[in-house]
Amino acid sequence: MNSKRLTLLQRLIVAMLIVAVVAICASAVFLYVRFQASNDAFREETLSTFAEDLRRGLLADPQLSNSYAKATKARIRELRGQYVILGQDGRVIDSSGLQQPLIPYINNRTQYFELPSHGGQKALFGISTPTPSSGAVEAIQIAFPKAHVIFDSVLEEFVKDIAWIWIPFVLILLATNIIVVGLALSPLRVAAHEAARIGPSSIATRLTESGMPNDVLALIRSVNAALDRLQGGFLSLERFSAQLAHELRTPLAIAKTRLSLSQDPIARAVERDFEDIERVITQLIDRVRVRTLHYEASDVVNLGEVATDVARYLAPMIVGAGRNIELKIEKGPVLVSGARDFLFRALRNLIENALHHSPENGVITITVFDIGISVADQGPGFTKMRLSESGESLGKTDREDGLGLGLSIVGETMEAHDGRLVLSNLPSGGAVATMSF
Repeated sequence: MNSKRLTLLQRLIVAMLIVAVVAICASAVFLYVRFQASNDAFREETLSTFAEDLRRGLLADPQLSNSYAKATKARIRELRGQYVILGQDGRVIDSSGLQQPLIPYINNRTQYFELPSHGGQKALFGISTPTPSSGAVEAIQIAFPKAHVIFDSVLEEFVKDIAWIWIPFVLILLATNIIVVGLALSPLRVAAHEAARIGPSSIATRLTESGMPNDVLALIRSVNAALDRLQGGFLSLERFSAQLAHELRTPLAIAKTRLSLSQDPIARAVERDFEDIERVITQLIDRVRVRTLHYEASDVVNLGEVATDVARYLAPMIVGAGRNIELKIEKGPVLVSGARDFLFRALRNLIENALHHSPENGVITITVFDIGISVADQGPGFTKMRLSESGESLGKTDREDGLGLGLSIVGETMEAHDGRLVLSNLPSGGAVATMSF
């Protein structure tokens, strides 16, 4: 599983961040375009107003010497603007100090124009408009520095005092959305934690459906239905294992019984071969069963009782093989949560493995202590390669007459019980296999 993969909440946060950035940029572009258009319209309206004032002044006094015309020209100079009044012959009749038109005049046509900055003169935005019914006057041209239109100041104040609020507003809205989304996804996190705790030992557990939103509830019910089907498959496999054990062991038992009636030495060798076959079949069935291992938290197992039952079960075979068995329970009841039958078979596999490696008259010691069970023998011990190998290699064998299934079954059983199988050698010689919980 890729640990760097983003969670659903992280993806939503990234998506909302992208949306917020796009919204801020789009709003800024929109405001810029909108204010620019309004600014241009305001400039044009301002220029048209000044041009109209001059035209009215010309109608009242062609010399522009009355108080109204003087006030208009004074206002233009105050705003550092420039004006030119052109006669019928195109010459300058009156101006703010200019000797030529601001731009070439086109007959009977109103023009708005921009003049770039030059010679220390700032860029100008102006109007050239004809003056019908103004006698000898042909046109009026007025221009102001672009930065001196009143609307520029309004725009600047808006950006300084109002527009900056948009960014923290979006950020606050984003943080609120993240909190809301986090709360909305909390049922999914609860379901994910519950699903993570489901394993072979708790296959009957189901995800909680109460209090879940309808859309999340549909997913949870689908997962629970899938778990029901998996549980049915596990139980079917377990029943198949039991039936297979019965069908295989019955003919083997009949064959062994018939061989026991024969006094031929070869029959004894065949009996031993049948015992090996029976043991391998048992281990294969255990290997299938351990895949379906499940238990509830309320299933409590007394390790001392399990060890006693296994020792009692295998004692006749061990003594018959010329070996001895010893059981030690160091403390009182040692209780663990688990599946008793599977722990029984796991311990039996360890003891059978020790039996096949023990010398004649050797002692197999079963010890129950506070965190598990250990099985020790007096054989050659585990090889250095075996002790250095990981749990994945427990299926290998050190013997020529086995498949190495015993240790593999024990290892998988302990993993299902959240424990582990630990292999070691005694200083005095012999191997120790510990089922540590």
